Amino acid sequence: MTVKRFKCDLSPEAPTSLKIDDTNRFDCCHVHDRIPYDAECFLKDVSKELNMLYRRHSRMIEKRKRLMELALPVRRWCRFVPRCPCRFEKSIEMVPADPPIHTRTEQLALPLIRRLQVRRADALVKGDKITEVILNRWLRNSYLSLYSRLSNTQPMKKPPKPKKQSKKQKARHAKYIETLAKPKQIPKPAKPERNVGEMDKKRLKKLARPKKRIEDIKQPWEFTKALKTYKPTARILAIAKPLIRENFHINEEPEKVSRNALKYKASPRVKEMAQPLKVFDRNAGAAETADDPFTISPNALKYKATSRIKELAEPKEFENTHIRENPFAISPAALKAKASPRLIELAKPKGG
Repeated sequence: MTVKRFKCDLSPEAPTSLKIDDTNRFDCCHVHDRIPYDAECFLKDVSKELNMLYRRHSRMIEKRKRLMELALPVRRWCRFVPRCPCRFEKSIEMVPADPPIHTRTEQLALPLIRRLQVRRADALVKGDKITEVILNRWLRNSYLSLYSRLSNTQPMKKPPKPKKQSKKQKARHAKYIETLAKPKQIPKPAKPERNVGEMDKKRLKKLARPKKRIEDIKQPWEFTKALKTYKPTARILAIAKPLIRENFHINEEPEKVSRNALKYKASPRVKEMAQPLKVFDRNAGAAETADDPFTISPNALKYKATSRIKELAEPKEFENTHIRENPFAISPAALKAKASPRLIELAKPKGG
């Protein structure tokens, strides 16, 4: 597959998207970038890492013919190639590092006084002495410049001392601060616009609340005077009579047995179900139910108690607080106690 190439395209024939270095172009003179003397010691390590990157790059890319064909751009544009200086007709002017500076250039290069004043005020607030000295020197040079003299810029003056506020002014200022300190009142949210067919949210919330049901408390029954003189109607007397229904569950001839019941033979399953259940007596011990009550099961002999069971098996320590160890001992607080006048009065025997 042949690809049309532009004159300015300096890429190699292979479609690897790699470009030739600008220092090794065949259409111009060779330019060799000199490596500094201090960086020659790093050249070996840099070349080693670069070779490793090239190898890794070659391993990562799948070199398939179809992929390489698809990787080529549809529209090929010419990339920017810097021109070599040897092709220009006019020679390049070499500007010295320290060119001669004229007086007007020096005057115009001085910074503006208002900017220096702002920066000096900031340095005074921060307490930066070094910046303050530098800005003072620049201010001195800027004040004495030609353009500053023509604009008649004056040096900074000390700000006047603020006057002391009177009691009325202080009270007014305090009142103003109180008004500012009050929290802002949050405005009420506007009512949302309802479209046709939409339900009101407030109405839905109101309907969603559970109903408050009032319980009917029955009052205790009382035999009133109206009950004494009450005469029931014929309808109430008819309703009060009990209903007499025929009992279909009672057999009129209980001694008579059907023929099918006389010929019936019980199946083994019915006989099994007819046997009474074996009721286990929980109160009876294991020794009574076992064949040999004095034998111990092998699992019980092999059992090893856990640390938790050993901890639970230890008896609790109870302290008998009802009996004193030394009944004749007197507490130090009782020895230091002083009887109040009321106690002395109560301690006297009656009739004394």
